[in-house]
Amino acid sequence: MITGRFRWLATLLAGLFGILAIFSGLDRYSEHQPSAIRLVPEVFRVDALRVEAARALASGDAEKAEALATRAILAGPHDARGPAFLGAAKLLEGEQPSADKAFAVARNMGLREPLVQAHFFDAALTEGDYAEAARQLDILLRAHPRLARIDYFFTSLEASGEGRAQLAARLADDPLWSASYLGDFRASDEVLRSRARFLAGAGEGLNLSCKSVEPLVRELTQRNYMREARDISRTYCARRNQGGLLADPQFEELGNGNTFGWRRHGSGDVRISSVGESDKSVEIENRAGVTRLVLSQPIVLEAGEYRVFGSVAGANADRVLISVTCSVPGRPRGGGGALGRGQLVSAPDCPDQVLGIWLRPGSGALRLDDVRMERVGD
Repeated sequence: MITGRFRWLATLLAGLFGILAIFSGLDRYSEHQPSAIRLVPEVFRVDALRVEAARALASGDAEKAEALATRAILAGPHDARGPAFLGAAKLLEGEQPSADKAFAVARNMGLREPLVQAHFFDAALTEGDYAEAARQLDILLRAHPRLARIDYFFTSLEASGEGRAQLAARLADDPLWSASYLGDFRASDEVLRSRARFLAGAGEGLNLSCKSVEPLVRELTQRNYMREARDISRTYCARRNQGGLLADPQFEELGNGNTFGWRRHGSGDVRISSVGESDKSVEIENRAGVTRLVLSQPIVLEAGEYRVFGSVAGANADRVLISVTCSVPGRPRGGGGALGRGQLVSAPDCPDQVLGIWLRPGSGALRLDDVRMERVGD
């Protein structure tokens, strides 16, 4: 079986079985039903050999793969897959020079064969040439964006500072495969967290929009890696993070469904609405007889005491209460107080903190704006 650093071979080869395998099966059927041969296009009779070679490679049978690849080369000498499969077989047999020669022949036939680019990517990594590795990977993924789902390629570059720099340089051009890189949610937790730290650290060097990283932020949040998710959000979503510890302090993006934005908790007795155009705020009203939750957002804080400030307009402005709890918004424990002077809250030590804004019952609506949070003692 394929193991170690050549495990990417099995993943690539698996993609070759689709439509080619259909004609491969039909070709085998023609051995018993000669009249069926007319149903098999000539090119797919050669493809049957390539499919069998790919299957042999994926199972680790290098000797059989080499024999089938050689036959495929003789039957279709102008197709890059034949020498590419031969190179892969030689690679599995430990014959590096022969493998390099076969892959070089395949590369001269064109740049679209994924095995060829994957091989030269791997060779550049082995030599420590991260610029060339990134170039080969870019060629590979521009032709085959779906291969971005193979963790090996990106994690190999992400493992070193120079590799990360080269990957960042490619991402800065916003290639077609960037969406796959940012949206591959089949990756392990370790890979996803490592990728998040890399992206957060790359900062302004990458031309990534807030919208493009939102799926990754959401996935990290669902896996409860709030700190990594928040770091990415702070890096690429500057507008919604002007409030420092809180996202969207002026409610400019209320209702947009952002992972770290405000979430409404309206009901028949609670009204929540965005008001204003260029200078937005939120209007809240509670017609119930009890204190109700009106807004919340996920947060990432060090455990300790904080003060929450805000601008509140309307009668009895001290009806607004703040809570910081774990998992779900919990009822405020303190007596509240005017947000203009700051309400004191205690942040618990947990990975899924959430801030809640509550409203006591009373007549009339309140208008809330410019909410911010500061750690006590800073």
